[in-house]
Amino acid sequence: MAAERLACLICARNLGDAAIQSGFLRRLADRGYARQYLVWTRPQVAFLFEQIPGCEVIGSQFPVGTNKQFGVSAAMQLLAAAAAIRRRSPSVTLDLLGDFRERLLARLIGAPRHLHIGWAPGHLFNNLIRNPFGPGQPVVTVPAGQPNIYAAYGLLLDTLAPPVGETAGQVPASAAKDQSIRHVGLHPFASQECKLWPQEKWRELTAGLLAGGLEVSMFGAPAERARVLEILGDLAPRVHVVCEPLQNFVRYIAGLDVLVGLDSFSVHVAGSQGVRTVMINAGNDPRLWSPPPPAVTLADSGGCLHYPCFNVPRCEGTAAEYVCVRSITVSQVTKAIGAS
Repeated sequence: MAAERLACLICARNLGDAAIQSGFLRRLADRGYARQYLVWTRPQVAFLFEQIPGCEVIGSQFPVGTNKQFGVSAAMQLLAAAAAIRRRSPSVTLDLLGDFRERLLARLIGAPRHLHIGWAPGHLFNNLIRNPFGPGQPVVTVPAGQPNIYAAYGLLLDTLAPPVGETAGQVPASAAKDQSIRHVGLHPFASQECKLWPQEKWRELTAGLLAGGLEVSMFGAPAERARVLEILGDLAPRVHVVCEPLQNFVRYIAGLDVLVGLDSFSVHVAGSQGVRTVMINAGNDPRLWSPPPPAVTLADSGGCLHYPCFNVPRCEGTAAEYVCVRSITVSQVTKAIGAS
């Protein structure tokens, strides 16, 4: 099969989506799917794609995702980005969501073909996307019995670029560096309050890791430094507090043995760099976003009648507010780290 001249990936959603999709595109490029690649994504995650050979990035904000940051100036930026991509005349556009809004963005680009993933009726991912006019004509439809996003992308990868010298549908595991644990990273933040693990549990976890003789780093964005110090309290002088821009944050993560985080960007980036991860899951069905082994995902309904709510919590304002994520214990996390 002849390689595409220029394939454009539309990656318009959240930071975690960008982390996973950059790994997908890297594998697609390794299989020689196209001669050149173009990615339309948010400027703050451009660096995730810029290291892929033959890949150019054009950035704008989008009216989708958790943090839309979308006003008049962002709309003008989006239209300018679409026009710039249109002038490059991609031979094909790709999207890994299967949402009608990504298909509308593809129409702005005007490529002769748009290839997107589809989800069978009953698939969990249908709870996270909108298709009021139907799923269109996906290049592959992921069966309902294959809920995990990494496995779904493996199926799409094999469809677009059949494997040579590797097992079809294989999900690459995170390559743990070794079995010894010396340096543990903690990332206690996510884009939605319903995903957050209680501050007192982060403090208890940190104290236990330090008592066990481990080096501990806690991460946040520059604007989150005060919140990190609040979580740590009097433990702060004994912890590496790293509140840096995203690109620096990713570089620091690469030096860890284990990262503990929420259902967010950091866990997926860490896994892509071979760092073992422990994900504290909240209201999503854990089968959806769990990274491949040796990653560990901790999930529990906590008795919530609405679980899983796919991060649209109906428990807010009740005695059971966010009980799913609050039910995960410090001892569970410590055991998953392997520090006990």
